[in-house]
Amino acid sequence: MPTWLIWTLGLGVPLGAAAVPIIIHLINLTRFRKVDWAAMEFLLRAYQKTRRKMQLESLIMLLLRIAAVILIAAALFPMGCERVRDWADESLGLTRGSLATDSPLHLVLVLDNSASMGYEQEGQTSFDRARQYALALVDSLEPNRDRVTIIRVSDVYVPPGLGGVVLTDDEAAKSRRRRVGQLTSLNLEAARREITATAVAAVDTNVLAAFREAARIAESTPESDAVGMVVVSDFYMSGWGELRKDGAANPEFVETANRIRERLQKSGTSLTFYDAGFDNTQNVAISDVRVAERIIGNGMEASVFVDLTYHASSARAERRAVRLKYRVDGGTEKPFSGTIELSPGERRANIPLTLTPLELELKDDELKAGASRNIEIFTEQADALKADNARNLVIHVVPNIPILVVNGSPHPDPRKDETFYLETALGISTSRVEGESGEEPMVRITPNRVVTMRAEQLSAVDSFLDYRLVVLANVRDVPEGVAKKLNEFVDAGFGLMVFDGGQLDYQKYNAMLYQDGKGLLPARLGRPAGSDDEATAPHYNLAPGDRDHPVIKLFSDTPENLSIITEPKGVRNWRSVELPQGAEADPLRPARVLLNLNTPGQPQPFMVERAYGRGRVVYVATSASETWNSLWSMGDGLPLFLYLEVAGYLTANEARYSNLSVGEPYRRVLRVTDIAPSYTVRDPSGTTTELVSTAEEDLKLLEFGGTAQPGVFTVTALDRIEGGETKRKWQERFAVNLEARESNVAKLGPVERPEGADAGDPRSAVDAALKESLGFEDFLLVRSGEELGDGGPLGGDDGRKTWMWLAILGVAFLVFETLWSGVISKPED
Repeated sequence: MPTWLIWTLGLGVPLGAAAVPIIIHLINLTRFRKVDWAAMEFLLRAYQKTRRKMQLESLIMLLLRIAAVILIAAALFPMGCERVRDWADESLGLTRGSLATDSPLHLVLVLDNSASMGYEQEGQTSFDRARQYALALVDSLEPNRDRVTIIRVSDVYVPPGLGGVVLTDDEAAKSRRRRVGQLTSLNLEAARREITATAVAAVDTNVLAAFREAARIAESTPESDAVGMVVVSDFYMSGWGELRKDGAANPEFVETANRIRERLQKSGTSLTFYDAGFDNTQNVAISDVRVAERIIGNGMEASVFVDLTYHASSARAERRAVRLKYRVDGGTEKPFSGTIELSPGERRANIPLTLTPLELELKDDELKAGASRNIEIFTEQADALKADNARNLVIHVVPNIPILVVNGSPHPDPRKDETFYLETALGISTSRVEGESGEEPMVRITPNRVVTMRAEQLSAVDSFLDYRLVVLANVRDVPEGVAKKLNEFVDAGFGLMVFDGGQLDYQKYNAMLYQDGKGLLPARLGRPAGSDDEATAPHYNLAPGDRDHPVIKLFSDTPENLSIITEPKGVRNWRSVELPQGAEADPLRPARVLLNLNTPGQPQPFMVERAYGRGRVVYVATSASETWNSLWSMGDGLPLFLYLEVAGYLTANEARYSNLSVGEPYRRVLRVTDIAPSYTVRDPSGTTTELVSTAEEDLKLLEFGGTAQPGVFTVTALDRIEGGETKRKWQERFAVNLEARESNVAKLGPVERPEGADAGDPRSAVDAALKESLGFEDFLLVRSGEELGDGGPLGGDDGRKTWMWLAILGVAFLVFETLWSGVISKPED
């Protein structure tokens, strides 16, 4: 509405209403003609005695009528009166101003469009409510004067870089500024278009990052302009929990909010929060799906584990019954769980699903290169947040995994040969379940295909990229050319495992592979610390180091599994190592000690791992054979279980790009046999895009960053044939899934609930949590459904109460005027 019209109506309606009783009063005074009459002189003298009394009574009645009509007019027409009040605020300093000032207003609108905003009740999502409010907010502003900056949560979300690399703070800030800058200082029409076009995105709620951008924009606004800020969100724990008083991000949140508050106070405005979320929320989510075997070979079965979590706003919410189903490559739906009863807040982990070799079997045209299988896990019935009712898992089924084992000390006696036991363990392929008949097909255990060579053959290898794991066992030294090829191999995303031994020249290893912490080795090597005298040397057992490491988790789950590591005293000789310290330590790729050796005094690192590039390196401080230990001949097969786990861990890095989080880019290293003239990727919506391969340090790569939507993507390599046509050379898939924390739709509440607070009132809980988190109370909290009652989209409780009291006072004045009229018109005795 134009300013002149608001001013005209704002003053005109109340003043026009106030003029009515005055005009009536004047008309009543002038409608009788004055005539001199001697007989009236006596009455005139009597009238003069009571004239003052009558004037006072008439004046009181007139004032009562004027007050009544002004108050009622103000209550019925608040917008114009609000403008008058703001003028009084600004000119006279009577009270705090509002967003409706005469200065140009820069409205900073933080719009939450994260995945949790897709929660739906009665055919309406939280984001539908948020969009309606945001549009009403823009409509309340002044065209050709005010402007809007929209900060969407999807614009401040920064996924990991290619290869899962975490971006630095500066890189993340630049990425956010670039995207937020596209929606800065919009005119009202452009703001309406952007709000209408915005949809729910499958990203995390990053409120802190949005506040950082809002503070930057508010502080860069000229002092002559007013700044207002409105945050529209669902206030679910998925994004707001970390900002609570006890949250890790609270200190920075408080500091950023106070910067914003300081700038708003200069404009006479207040920080406004709009709660678009629903109150009584209940959501059962498939929070995780994973496969136990990192890579599946043809003929192997796969053990899949599913986690379910039940999020609810109230601990008194009803229990939920859930059944799980699955399908492979879009085939027939199959149930795999009975009815699972869940209570609010309960998490049910490791619900098993076993996929048979037949379900994963490679077809004839897939036997050479392998194939990927998509396993879709879903709940039988959908609930209010549909995005987490299903989850995809892509499993690569391969003909085999080539592992190169380099034997540094071959011997005709298997017991003395450096890699005989290791080759046997890694090469185990099939097994028969106890009780099965000989006619039953044997189940494959590992997909490994072990290739062995002697150390002197290393220099003849052109490239290690045909393998997925290279094992160096007691190899004396590594020539410079071989070291360079190993660096390229591990940097491409593959694994290297180094076993020590009596022949190893530790000084050359330090020079070529450790390189003062910049090379492949995770630790600096020293001299042997034990004894190789099998008869007299004391033997020591092992102890878990990093219990959270994927390899060690298998042995830490139960006391029985842990005893496999801790009970055998089989190590008599080892090499002392020094973990990276000071300038040699890299905080982005720290060394992790998987196992320690329980030596007298301080334990010694026995198995150490560190990332290098996109791959990993594991160093073992003893030999792969029994020259320095007796691990193979005692205990419950520790080397067999341990080395198979390590091999699986090191060869699974490439499969890591098969299952990504939303926004995490896909990356694939191309071997010589994988290179093709062209590549395409098809997203879950069916759109096909051409991929261009890139080169990085002599490596051919496929990289794709368009993973903003969950679902299954298909990458295809195409060969050209005669006539310019193409045919498929190879094809694989990868899955993109929603982050699990976006499923937490429990309503935000304070860490410590104030006394007398109603536990069943979500608004009170949100209000108390914000006050507790921010440390100040001069903000407005508007709840969905209360916009109109609050006097407009920028209003709050105070506005609603103001007009209510105006109406009550206006009616009271009318009643009092009626009573007063009856009193003064009553004839005297």
